[in-house]
Order: sequence, then C-alpha cells, then structure tokens
Amino acid sequence: MSSPPEGLLLDVQRGLESLYALAPQAPVTDFVIPDSEAGSYPGGGSRTLVQNRGGSISLGLVLDGSVCEDLTRRDPRAHLDMENIGPFCALIEEVSHFLFLLFRAALDRPVSQLELELQGEVDKYLTAVVFLSLQNEGAVSTRLLELMFRNYRLGEALSPERKERYRAASGLAERYCGWLERSFLRRGRLTDLRREARRFYRMGQREKLEAIAEIH
Repeated sequence: MSSPPEGLLLDVQRGLESLYALAPQAPVTDFVIPDSEAGSYPGGGSRTLVQNRGGSISLGLVLDGSVCEDLTRRDPRAHLDMENIGPFCALIEEVSHFLFLLFRAALDRPVSQLELELQGEVDKYLTAVVFLSLQNEGAVSTRLLELMFRNYRLGEALSPERKERYRAASGLAERYCGWLERSFLRRGRLTDLRREARRFYRMGQREKLEAIAEIH
C-alpha cells in the first residue's frame, strides 16, 4: 500500500498559502492519518476529519490508498494530464479544507459545508492552473474548466444531500473560475488574478454567493 506523497502535499500546501498570502501553517503531512488506520474514523475515501471540543479544533486528513498510488506512479509535478488530474484534485481538496478550516478558526469565524466545498473547488482549479502553466510555458488549456467542473463523478455511497451540495459547489465554482479565466488568466493579468483570489478567499459565504450571482 502506497504512503501519502509527502512532497506533493507540502508543495500544494505552500502553493495555496502563497497564493492567498496566508501565514504558514504546520506541515499538513503531520496531520495525515495512514490509510491502514483510516477505518477507525468515520466516512470513507479521502476526507478531512474535524473535531471541536470546547473551542479547540483537531484536524486529521485521510488520503485514499488509490489516490496515493496513482500520484506516486504519475507525479503531477512532472506532468499533469487526464490520467492523474482526478487523484490530484482529491489531494488538493483535502489540503484546501485543512487550510481553510485553520484560517477560519484563527479568525473565530464559522464555516459551512457549502462554503468549504466551494473554496475547495476554486482551489483545485487555481492549483491546476499553476501546475499546468509551469509545465506548458504559461499556457493553460481552455478545456480545463469543462474537465474539472463537468466531467466528474460522485461516489455512489454519498447521501443525496451531500451529492446536491457538491453539485451546487461545483456549479458556483465553475461560474467564478470561468470569470477568473476570462477576466485575468487569458489576458495575462496574473497580479490582478492573485489579488481577486485573495479577496474572494476572505469573504464570508453570503458575500461569495452574491459576488458569483453578479457575474455575467
């Protein structure tokens, strides 16, 4: 059974911290629960575990064994393509949840499930953009949006409520990331893209939903 790709986890974490100008956190690798022990915790597959006791938050990450195997075999830092973007996004999502929960906890602000998933979807897109840009001399395929936000499958074991929440988050993220692509990425306005991404990251859920609703 493959172990978590620690170098990749740290690269994604530091990349998101840099993108959003976040204070560096403890290495996410310190919070990864081995797949062999994951059965002792609720849920299945890759997931972020949260426990809040008396205002103190404990976090743990589980990466599905197949995700670790796929990313060890086809490292997205060397080449990101159709073969490994799925498991790569699974890894990004858990790192995203980890950082966003810590960010909100430091501000003593709550996080809804929808907001957590929405930010996770945005983080997946922007991280993939960075990796693809580095590998293709700044070029990013216009098919990335469709690949990430339309060509996906939800686990059959998910409850109808969770499936609906994921679909809602994906639809909202597609609209927002499409606007980022049109307004900033295609025009080479990378400084403005980072500024907007940081602004969005610090919004509350209501502000984010209102901002997306205004996109034409």
